[in-house]
Amino acid sequence: MVNKVKTLLKMVNITCSSSYAMQVANEYWQNTTVTHTSMNEVEFDDYYQKIFELLNPNKDNTILDYGGGNGEIAFRFQQKGYEVEHCDISKEMVSNAINQYGLKSSICSKLKDDTYNKILFHNAFFYVHPSLVEALLKNMHSSLLDNGQLYITDTPDFDKRENLNLNKVHMFFTKLFPVYQVNMSGFYVEHKKLEALAQKIGFKIEKFDSWCNYRSHWILTKV
Repeated sequence: MVNKVKTLLKMVNITCSSSYAMQVANEYWQNTTVTHTSMNEVEFDDYYQKIFELLNPNKDNTILDYGGGNGEIAFRFQQKGYEVEHCDISKEMVSNAINQYGLKSSICSKLKDDTYNKILFHNAFFYVHPSLVEALLKNMHSSLLDNGQLYITDTPDFDKRENLNLNKVHMFFTKLFPVYQVNMSGFYVEHKKLEALAQKIGFKIEKFDSWCNYRSHWILTKV
């Protein structure tokens, strides 16, 4: 019971304070280099194929893998001859992307304007605090070329929480404080809010089901 109360209080603090949420997330990500504990090279190949089919890039496209972990996916695009850049908030993962995969990589910061045809935000967008989403989307909008696309993929969907078989208490509290992963400060993505922000900024937005039943994909096209 005590642990449950502590978890709920932490959910409240994470939701209400972006600085606290970032502190929690940084404490986790700066101390890990494992993006998917159960994944091997074969599974990353499968992930890449699914993502490739979704992005459907041309050979002259410039791609940014934003929040790309150790660079496992970006590396596969590079292997196929695509111009790809990589960034992550973890210094260790950026180092791995450079040294292990030979990627052009950096710490995620302000992006370059009018640079990319496609930005992939795979399995990482939900770590952005809701209060910071608008500023980040504006930054990405500026960084895309005309008709460029932002792919927010494999993301926990607020409207699909019931597929996780959460108890009634958790379902109630996540309505108020939509935290998906407490230890990493991850959030469910709320489609209505994301859609409103996207349209305000100048994106056309489409939603697709993910390969995971409680997640979704969003494609935002600069118009």
